Amino acid sequence: MIANVAHISLNARGGGERLAVATIKAISSMGIGVELSTVEKPDMALIHNAYGTSIAGDLKKIRTLNILQKYGPRNYSLTVNTHGDMLPFYHKDFTKKNAITYCHYPIARYLIDCGDPDYLSVLQNLCLLGMPPAVRKGYYDAARSAYIKMMLNSTVLTNSEFSRKAIFKTFAVDSTVLPPPVDVDIFRNRCLGSNIRDDSILVVSRFHPSKKIENAILLAKLLRQNEVGICMNIVGNMPPDGIGYFNYLNDLVRHYGLEDFIRFENNVRFDRLLDLMRRSKVYVHPLPGEPFGISTVEGMSAGIIPVVPDIGGHTEYVPARYQFHTFGQGVEAVAAALAAPASERIKLSHSIQKYSVTNYVKKFQQILVEVMDIDKKPLESKPVISLSKRLPESMAA
Repeated sequence: MIANVAHISLNARGGGERLAVATIKAISSMGIGVELSTVEKPDMALIHNAYGTSIAGDLKKIRTLNILQKYGPRNYSLTVNTHGDMLPFYHKDFTKKNAITYCHYPIARYLIDCGDPDYLSVLQNLCLLGMPPAVRKGYYDAARSAYIKMMLNSTVLTNSEFSRKAIFKTFAVDSTVLPPPVDVDIFRNRCLGSNIRDDSILVVSRFHPSKKIENAILLAKLLRQNEVGICMNIVGNMPPDGIGYFNYLNDLVRHYGLEDFIRFENNVRFDRLLDLMRRSKVYVHPLPGEPFGISTVEGMSAGIIPVVPDIGGHTEYVPARYQFHTFGQGVEAVAAALAAPASERIKLSHSIQKYSVTNYVKKFQQILVEVMDIDKKPLESKPVISLSKRLPESMAA
């Protein structure tokens, strides 16, 4: 029995890639051979360093992924697209019994419909720049058709009720909620018992306009005016095209005179991040409409009280008193989080144990058994993996 796992690239080493790695491990541990279809050859050393585990022994073969090119039958018993939010990957033989699509959020449909030029860099196996408009339109039409057929002719998994509703609204497909794997244990074990916390606020995010970090800066302006908190640390990875946005954020900090309140740190080492988590009392997520919020779960595991917008998947596990709709409400939520006792931090940390890598693997395997009607014995005989040395999703995604 051979399974094909499709993912644009594992080298980004973010939350989506961690999910792909966990999925490969889950399938392989059931005694099923795995072939990987990908645009970019995986850097096994980088993947091992990020996740603390190797998938080299789990892959029978690595094939080049041509996103819209029909691939010939390779006797796959199962095809799993772990990049279903962005990747239009479809074959005419797909059914809900032999194909699984994990869709974090149906963003590709919207990007295709509006002809987003940045989406071309995702579909990097074809270069449409400079091509006639008619050719470009034809490519997007093909991508749209493939994406719709993929969603309609596979078993669709997603990360939250928020995303499930978006998928149903877009495709009238009732998907199954399977939260992504989060390394809750490493953050809990190394940070939860900290006794050095001060009234600092932490934001963890890749420096990209889609992350809306400026919302954190606007919130910080009100926090300082109301003398709530002592500082805000904004840390994350800098993508190759992120310098312009990073400069904009620095200009915004200077404009509001927040140089003594906001501190930026780029490309921090994991140990440095853990140190910030041990010192922080509050984690702020600046993006309304976040489909799930892996970084929020990581912060909660570490004993940090989350403060999040009241729209998005994180509302399904963050208490309502720590959600906000306006920046004024955000100030109140941060003040409440700063005043929370240690018992509240412990309670919230344990409340998200259900999002562990172990639980993800177990539930994915159960779904696989139900979808394919295969023997359940391998589930009981093979150990479940642990991904224990990865970068936080929000920094590396």
